[in-house]
Amino acid sequence: MVNMRKVHSLFIAASVLVCLSSSLQAAVITLKIRAINPSRAEKQKALATALLPREVKQEHIVSAGELEVVYDVSAKAYRVRKEVELNPGETRTFDVVIKDIWEIPEADLTDLAKHAAKLSGLLKGSDKADAAEGLKTLIDEGVKGVATRQAAFAVGAVKPVDHIRIYESNIEVLERVRKDVGVLENLVIAAGKDPESLIGLPKILPAADSANTATGSVLTIHIKITNPSLSEKKKVPLKHEFPTEIKTTDVVDAGGLQVGFDAARRLCYAYLEDIELGPQESKVFDVKVRDPWSGVKEQLPGLERRTRDILNIVKDMESYKVVLTQAEGILKELEGVKAQKWPVQVNQEYVAFARQQGAAVLGLATRIQRLEELFQPHEKPIKAGVPIMDVPRPDKRTTWVIIYIILGFLAAFSALFFIRWYGKGKAEKNKESEP
Repeated sequence: MVNMRKVHSLFIAASVLVCLSSSLQAAVITLKIRAINPSRAEKQKALATALLPREVKQEHIVSAGELEVVYDVSAKAYRVRKEVELNPGETRTFDVVIKDIWEIPEADLTDLAKHAAKLSGLLKGSDKADAAEGLKTLIDEGVKGVATRQAAFAVGAVKPVDHIRIYESNIEVLERVRKDVGVLENLVIAAGKDPESLIGLPKILPAADSANTATGSVLTIHIKITNPSLSEKKKVPLKHEFPTEIKTTDVVDAGGLQVGFDAARRLCYAYLEDIELGPQESKVFDVKVRDPWSGVKEQLPGLERRTRDILNIVKDMESYKVVLTQAEGILKELEGVKAQKWPVQVNQEYVAFARQQGAAVLGLATRIQRLEELFQPHEKPIKAGVPIMDVPRPDKRTTWVIIYIILGFLAAFSALFFIRWYGKGKAEKNKESEP
């Protein structure tokens, strides 16, 4: 008799193919996912499933074949899966084709280097020329390092895991480079010149989770449990894990369930043991929680107000045309974010949408902060490569003269102290000998 309840874990093939799409002219990565029945005697069900990297969105998946694509709330990533029935010892392979999104466009790197060179040229002959040249050197070195590593770890030359790892490292370097570009842009604008474009980052970035804040509104999560038996009454346990943004203190009403916390996985969950249900009977629990993503929507009016304030400052200033253009573009994007409709039901799709909205709002907040930084007072730039106290070091002879002077002073001080101590002791002794 076939045991249809046995489910075996996924095995991912070690070989991952890389090919070039002729229509899109973009590299794609094909993941080979295998489902294996290890039994040599009976048919079994095996689960083919794989968690995709967090950067992958649905629009990046070229093809999932027979596999279903779902959003894994706990892992904050998309997952592909399919339960299949396999003959004894059978193996089935499934292909998941993903766009290679772990590649920094070469044009972006070239634009950064060209932009830095142009900005440095605008400051030649000014008191900020040395600082600008130093920043340009740092930017060129960073861009060159990113390009070199990216070429060495290109798709097809190394394993996909190494390709993704070097991309993450390059992104960190690129962030520092863009901050240096931002400083260089600030110097140009402070000198009353037009940088023509602003592609740098602010020196201090907004907090990554600044958009994910609960502001008082409440969400209702419907948790459903069903007795799978067709004929028997059963006691069924329930455990529902909440997204990581929801903490135990955010649960306003557990709806008759208990609330627990998984310290190892940093997850809050609702549970109840032994829920008695009749054959095929279902029961729904309504759990009310504070909305951890309400801050995403409520930040939009503030971001719009800050952008309009920038527009009011620069609208009549000829040298700030680039700021005017960028602020107008941000306003349009804010309108686009506001126009998007949120899912009605709080489920996996709702969480995925909320997180994507949070990322979009964070990006807009970063760009607004970049523009606001232009109107803040700036410290006087320090020459690149020159210490803050630019004092020449003394030569060897002068150093030893200084040392001897200090030693002589200490010797004289010690001698005076000894004489004073000795004289005082003798005086006290004579005083004691008097009648």
